[in-house]
Amino acid sequence: MASIKDLKKRITSTKNTQQTTKAMKMVSAAKLRRATDAILSQRPYAREIANLMSALSEGNSEDTGSINRKPVSLLVAFSSDRGLCGGYNATVIRAASQFLTDKQAQGNAVKCVFVGKKVQEIIKLRFKADIAHYEEFGQKITFRRATELAKVISPLYDKGEVDEVYFVFNEFKNAITQEIKTDKVLPLAEATGADAAKNRDLAIFVPSKKELYDSLASKYFTIQIFKAFLEAQASEHGARMGAMENATKNAGDMIRKLTLQYNKQRQAGITKELLEIIAGSESQKTV
Repeated sequence: MASIKDLKKRITSTKNTQQTTKAMKMVSAAKLRRATDAILSQRPYAREIANLMSALSEGNSEDTGSINRKPVSLLVAFSSDRGLCGGYNATVIRAASQFLTDKQAQGNAVKCVFVGKKVQEIIKLRFKADIAHYEEFGQKITFRRATELAKVISPLYDKGEVDEVYFVFNEFKNAITQEIKTDKVLPLAEATGADAAKNRDLAIFVPSKKELYDSLASKYFTIQIFKAFLEAQASEHGARMGAMENATKNAGDMIRKLTLQYNKQRQAGITKELLEIIAGSESQKTV
């Protein structure tokens, strides 16, 4: 059984931990508000340019005969540089691992681009993957950063070194919920459904579809990278805020339990001392 001194130390250290987790929760909450505003304002544009590119790709995608593509998949995985964010990184690692396992079972080669330390550290240990690029997630997400990453990835697809590009990231739903996504970004899939067919019939493209496709292709890819960055950033702050809130509550519960145990042992010690004093007093009287 722990002594009173040990219990007092544990209570003090737990209170210090609680203050730290509470502060981290407040910081994540402030960052989450900004990240939420950014992703909510960017999503409609990313969705509409994806729909436009799907319409333009109908019968007018790049001439596959001009590029001899290798049967290699490119995986771009977004995770965080730090932990203490619940299951945020674990979901990305599981999705990336499942993707690599499936591709290996099919006999396909995979190149990997990692954004964030956590997924890169684990995947590098578990799989013999060809790492085409790695960079830290960092603190500030800008469109320029997405453009720089696009300049690294785009040549791999344009030169035929890979034949498809997938993104793995956490999609932000709200402060509590994040949903893992494995999206195929390239090649573009044609829009399907009655609404898509109706929109294509009503649309008039000037200049031609091919010219529009060629001029928007690089912008579309950069926008999808920027969207994945913002989704991952908002999801990380939401997951960390939730994790720190739970940690703060758990620390409070532990402090209450330790305080109760401390008071019991302290009371037992006082009672023992009183009994010893009374016993000594009684022995003096008998003498």
